[in-house]
Amino acid sequence: MKKLFLSTVAALAIGTVLSADELSDLKVQLKILSERLSALEANDKKQGEQTNALTSELINVQNATSFGTVDMDKTEPGMGAAASKVYYSKNPLSIGGYGEIQFSHDKNSGINETEVNRFVPYIGYKFSDNIILNSEIEFEHGGEEVSVEQLYVDFLLDPTFNIRIGQQVVPMGLVSLNHEPVLFNTVKRPDVETYLIPSTWHENGLTIHGKTENFNYTAGAVVALDMGLAEHDGAVEEDTYGKNWINNGRRGGYERNAQTSNLAAVARLDYTGINGLLVGASFYTGEAGPSTNDKEVGRLTLADLHAQYQNEGFKIKGLYTQAHLSHADSYLGSHTVGDATLDFPFHPESARGGYVNLEYNVLPYFTQANARLPIFFQYENYNLATSMVNGIAFGNTESFTYGLNYFPHEQVVLKGEYKVRHNKNDADSANYSNEGIYSFGLGFIF
Repeated sequence: MKKLFLSTVAALAIGTVLSADELSDLKVQLKILSERLSALEANDKKQGEQTNALTSELINVQNATSFGTVDMDKTEPGMGAAASKVYYSKNPLSIGGYGEIQFSHDKNSGINETEVNRFVPYIGYKFSDNIILNSEIEFEHGGEEVSVEQLYVDFLLDPTFNIRIGQQVVPMGLVSLNHEPVLFNTVKRPDVETYLIPSTWHENGLTIHGKTENFNYTAGAVVALDMGLAEHDGAVEEDTYGKNWINNGRRGGYERNAQTSNLAAVARLDYTGINGLLVGASFYTGEAGPSTNDKEVGRLTLADLHAQYQNEGFKIKGLYTQAHLSHADSYLGSHTVGDATLDFPFHPESARGGYVNLEYNVLPYFTQANARLPIFFQYENYNLATSMVNGIAFGNTESFTYGLNYFPHEQVVLKGEYKVRHNKNDADSANYSNEGIYSFGLGFIF
């Protein structure tokens, strides 16, 4: 516009010395130049808009091909947000994971315990939108134990029907499936979902799964628990075998003896038709491994009922489970572990247990910050051997846990708790051994 103004002034000055015809020609030329100048300015504006659009598109492409962050609102049924990342990633390769660091003090024994309990990376890959590889590699107890916790391929055929093949979490319980540390508020996983529903319980298998508007389901076959195993994670546990009789039966993707690999059936159904509510049941049954004394092979059956409800800062969840081993006497006698021969004169044949957990976020009463501070209470009651072959049945164990969590970020949690646990020595005894345990933990997902 400045150039046009100067040109006009110059034209007026020249006009005083030009003839009428020359002045008319000059005005025509100035008009043409003005139109060309306007066209150039419009073209420059268009090129600037195109440049900005290309820049924005380049940024989007870079974001799509970089490793994504965790979206806490995008989860697959039975998975935490970090484990679900590959299903929602724009990048074929997805990396996530979680970790737990814990410290505890038993005030009765004076024993302190601290460790990097777990560091677990997830590595996933999308061959296509319908064929997805997911894996979970666990470094446990400061790296002393390493295992492949999940390694499967999901064939996503339809929201209501999909096929999963490989090492996968057995679809039972609440915490066993959702075992990322930001998803449960105690420092350690509940005893019921440690001994009765092993956490994390993972086996090779083939399952189908899907979801409708109101229900999620999983069903299939997995490698069965083996009641003949007297070894767990490389350590002989003869003195605690009764306590860990279900937990010790896990194969975890490793076939110790191909002749003893049985298959078990497992199924799960959850109702999710009410916002914030989950109610469901799980069932497992399978041959319990070959007899150790030429008696009839037993069958282990597990079942659980579970529920969870969340409304803003309030959350309550609970679970009840039972286990029964038929022909438990088939697993009495000698068990060969490496070069050692161990004798088990007793064996549990049934167990039961349950827990309820309540939490409430109190931080909104003090600040409007995005952080959370839920306080919680958990009650557990279980018996790991309500009946025993050739032995005295266990007594009930109950525990009361009081604590709080602080979330400075939705993916990071600091935990503190105090647990009072009463262990009844046997079914007929009125005497309890008492434990008082302070625990602190750090957990995160990424």
